[in-house]
Amino acid sequence: MLTWPDTISAVRDSFRTAATGGIMQPAAAQVGMANGSLHLKAGGLLDPALLSVKANLRPDAARALGVILVFDPDQVTLRAVLDSADVTAYRTAATAVVAAGALGAKDGCSVAVLGTGRVAGGVLAAMPHDIAVGAFHVWGRDRDRAERLARTADRPVSIHVHDTPASAAAQADIVVTCTPSRSPLLSAADLREGTLVLAMGADSPGKRELAADVLADAVIVADDLEAVTRVGEVAFHPNASGNAALGELGSVITGAVALPGDAGRTRRVVFDSVGIAFVDTAMAALLLRTAQGRDLGTPFHFAPPPAVTEQ
Repeated sequence: MLTWPDTISAVRDSFRTAATGGIMQPAAAQVGMANGSLHLKAGGLLDPALLSVKANLRPDAARALGVILVFDPDQVTLRAVLDSADVTAYRTAATAVVAAGALGAKDGCSVAVLGTGRVAGGVLAAMPHDIAVGAFHVWGRDRDRAERLARTADRPVSIHVHDTPASAAAQADIVVTCTPSRSPLLSAADLREGTLVLAMGADSPGKRELAADVLADAVIVADDLEAVTRVGEVAFHPNASGNAALGELGSVITGAVALPGDAGRTRRVVFDSVGIAFVDTAMAALLLRTAQGRDLGTPFHFAPPPAVTEQ
């Protein structure tokens, strides 16, 4: 049901809506377990009113799984149950594309993608819809998976596979990190001057892809300022939160916040993303509209409670 142009547009609009006060206040929580954790994210849009709650079970040694529940708070109904893995992969890749465009990506740019999962594949598929990419440079811990990703990417853009993160980043104007790493993959010395870094992987405590010196002198933009200080890359570099240039992506998109004049030329820009619930809600709204227009989906109805008879 999803196309990349529609998905990118929905994600971009959700950040614009957030910047103008059109969302419900998002909330996030985590429940620790002996072998992993349960991640919860809730939030919504005000017009039309729609609320989503995502529950992701993340075992330490297995793939995450979960659902997104979509509610109509005005009608007090449950509208949909969605697979969170699908929605998260699409919205994360689209968020990277939206951030790249808002933060100065130029046509003909070279893009390094670190990771070989669904988000990495989504970035390879989505970015050429919005930006004229000159070449992709891919790295993954498993070289065979990286080679397979490059072969199966259905884009008319050359894709080169590298043996190290540094080798891929050295070729790139934009670096997209989308791995589950818990230790830095890149330092400042690995990056070109003025590189745009889209840090998409550090979305829960302990996950980290960038060394502190990558953030030290950078212009930092976040999807959610408060959240990145707890679970994003900024959490590992507390001084970055005092950077006067720190701002949110929605404010950059609307023009309320402008990047410094040297950003994108000589000064590094880092987008720190942890994933925000209102973007999930916007994706759910897009899916609902599309499903209804095509008469798709499996209808479900909960039986009403029995009437209470007064004695």
